[in-house]
Amino acid sequence: MRIAVLNYSGNVGKTTLARDLLKYRMRDHQIITVESVNSDGKETLVIRGDKGDDIYTEMLLDENIILDIGSSNLESFIHSTEKESEIIDNIDLFVIPITGERKQQADSIKTMQDILIMGVQPEQIRIIFNQVNDNVDPKELFEQVILAARKFKVSINTENLIFRHDLYTNGQSLEEMISTTDYKAKMQEAKAAGQQEKAREYAIKHVRQRKLASLDQRLADIFARIMS
Repeated sequence: MRIAVLNYSGNVGKTTLARDLLKYRMRDHQIITVESVNSDGKETLVIRGDKGDDIYTEMLLDENIILDIGSSNLESFIHSTEKESEIIDNIDLFVIPITGERKQQADSIKTMQDILIMGVQPEQIRIIFNQVNDNVDPKELFEQVILAARKFKVSINTENLIFRHDLYTNGQSLEEMISTTDYKAKMQEAKAAGQQEKAREYAIKHVRQRKLASLDQRLADIFARIMS
């Protein structure tokens, strides 16, 4: 399967979702970063959006790719697809992450509109609500996006939602952060040995581990829905 993750807005979580929502669960897929530079330093193939021939070549060579299209390169990527329509024709799924800020929502609506004009079918588009505060109603926060999606006949599911969190540190991926270590047991051992500071350290790690497991499960549920 070939998947594009895209939005005219930056800072909506495209790269993180390409990696932790998709690649983490599609081990045979390669991420191709459509960007001017490899800004996250990860070992991914980087192609500029205006290099349509290079993008198309990689798509011909590999059916299992995830295109992480940077906001600054989306317009040039679209121009490239106008010259070579088979680029768009060969992408199976278009994932649009959206955050709650007004500009990001407007950019997301334009993203939907523009790829539909290019010939993408509404059923190929998946919307993911990202970085949402847990004290707001997503149907109210994203009302304009939901109305636009209905107008465009794009299916939308507010369960495809990721709450705002502080789990990402030091540029690590979800895979790198998740641990199977039994920190709770280690905490109990440290407490029994009278090592209170060590016990506290393990307790903090256990709490973080539980939050990471919850995030992983949420992403797994979203993945199952967008692939169905």
